[in-house]
Amino acid sequence: MEKHFKIQFSLVIFLMFVLGIVSIYFLENLYITTKHMYEHPYTVSNKLKEIKISVHQIHLSTLAVDELDIRDIGLEDANNRKNLNIIAAQYLGDQQDVTKAHELYDKWLSKKVYDSDSTIENEQVIFEQLLQAIEFLSLFADNKAISFYEQAKKEAQSYPLYIGVFLFVAAIISFLLLMRTLKELASITGHRKQYLNLIDQNVMIAAIEEDSRVFDISNRLSRFLSKRKSDLIGDQFKDIFFAADDNQFEEMWRRVQSGATWHGDVQVVSNNTIRWLGIDVLPMQTAGSEYSGFRLLASDITSRKSLEKISITDSLTGLLNRRSFDETLERQTKLAARNKLLLTVAILDVDYFKQYNDTYGHIFGDKVLTNIAAVLSKMLARPDDFVFRIGGEEFCFLFNSNTGDESRAYLEKIRQAIQDLNIVHSQSEVHQYVTISIGAAFFEGAHIADGKALMSEADDNLYRAKEIRNHTVQSVYGQL
Repeated sequence: MEKHFKIQFSLVIFLMFVLGIVSIYFLENLYITTKHMYEHPYTVSNKLKEIKISVHQIHLSTLAVDELDIRDIGLEDANNRKNLNIIAAQYLGDQQDVTKAHELYDKWLSKKVYDSDSTIENEQVIFEQLLQAIEFLSLFADNKAISFYEQAKKEAQSYPLYIGVFLFVAAIISFLLLMRTLKELASITGHRKQYLNLIDQNVMIAAIEEDSRVFDISNRLSRFLSKRKSDLIGDQFKDIFFAADDNQFEEMWRRVQSGATWHGDVQVVSNNTIRWLGIDVLPMQTAGSEYSGFRLLASDITSRKSLEKISITDSLTGLLNRRSFDETLERQTKLAARNKLLLTVAILDVDYFKQYNDTYGHIFGDKVLTNIAAVLSKMLARPDDFVFRIGGEEFCFLFNSNTGDESRAYLEKIRQAIQDLNIVHSQSEVHQYVTISIGAAFFEGAHIADGKALMSEADDNLYRAKEIRNHTVQSVYGQL
């Protein structure tokens, strides 16, 4: 499309250029014709008139005065000869006519002024012939001037007509090109509106001002958020997309304000439903490279997150499974070491669970596991608490505490909470209700710790706890 615009614009410029050249050509011809009229016929005619007047003056002066003033006649003669030379140069007719007039002038002046023996009759005959020759030249010059004038008049009438016709044709072509261009622009505008509408209806995109307020948002993203577009414009960006995670917002905000892009997965809640967006935040700059807010591109990743959750969660209890345990343990161990926190790794096992399944059946055994999972999820609900089902009746959980005594007290609280479920277990050898045994290890963040070593020590402590049953065994890593 841009190529077509360039071609059409070039064509219009070419037409204007040709029109200018044609106009200059016509004006130049008119100028040349007028110039010829003034340079040749008018010049010859004026000079002949001067010669004719001068000849009559010389003739009269010789009749009225007995003694001639040779000096005055000489001046007149010099001027006449100069004019004859000009006439010879500018005359457009037969040069022999000019030569004849020149010869007659010489002959007449010689007889009139210098030849005292010449008769009056002979001098008068030559004088009449000279006047006739001058008149002949004057008549030719006047006719030639009239011819040039008629030609100039004709050109002055026809050239504007030619220019007008060409200008009319150029205007018609330009108008057609203009209409075609306007039609193409209208088509482009229509396609652009359709394109923008497609984006608005199908692409999750938003524009954010420097103060983090939303000043534009697509209908597709508005529908995903279950809100009207008008209700979202002017709201704080953080309240819409990062309400559940202040730390994530601060990280994103630092990056985009430094001019970098940011990508992350964001959890949003709409109509009490948790959904996920994959978000790219791109800083925007003005032509002067000044920060001017940013754009947000989002995609619905709820299905992917659901699949990820399925792959890392236990289908029975909804807790994280063994697949995600190793990665989480390693990450939390390093985080505790860096922040100098006290991390507790604990493994619990349901006491005499095989006997429970044999007595009440696996369906009721599954209910025991789900009840335990519910208690653990409720008691370990902080952002840095993690609960896993690592197999059968074994659960593992991680949490931070301030001291070892605080950790022991909380583990005991968890053990007691499971017992307080009052789930009857007639085949238990330690209690009438379902109980658990816990083996745990913790380390202080000032020391370098290995997550697998902590897990191994917690597992050893679980073995000791199971020897006692319904009990908790905990140790500081490296110190039994």
